Amino acid sequence: MSQLAREKETVQERLVQITRERDTALRVSENRRREWEMQRIQSLERENYLLDQIEAGLVEIHRLNNLLHPIPRLEPVYPEVGPQVIVANDDGMEVDGPAAAAPPLHEDGEDEELEPISDKDGDVIFDADSDGEPRV
Repeated sequence: MSQLAREKETVQERLVQITRERDTALRVSENRRREWEMQRIQSLERENYLLDQIEAGLVEIHRLNNLLHPIPRLEPVYPEVGPQVIVANDDGMEVDGPAAAAPPLHEDGEDEELEPISDKDGDVIFDADSDGEPRV
């Protein structure tokens, strides 16, 4: 065999060896990446579990604290009126316009039926007057 053929064969064997090493390195690298991802997922699951445990512990602490130190009910500000009534103080401000009077009752004691009419701008106004003019 010639020198050139031996060198070619040596180079081919070296190429096959390097290719195997490369493939092995890629497999090891992929396995490490998969393992790292699994460890990351497991650590996130563990973190979520521990956060849930902390939350449950805080809820239990608050429950026990409420048993030991209950919040007292405040005395009503206006005991003669009752808890569902809010009493407002008059601030002395005047009303901007006159108070609207209640519509007159019909002869038989029922409310008069309102008829819709339109004003100059086309807006609908409900009027109970018999003359058809809008009420102010």
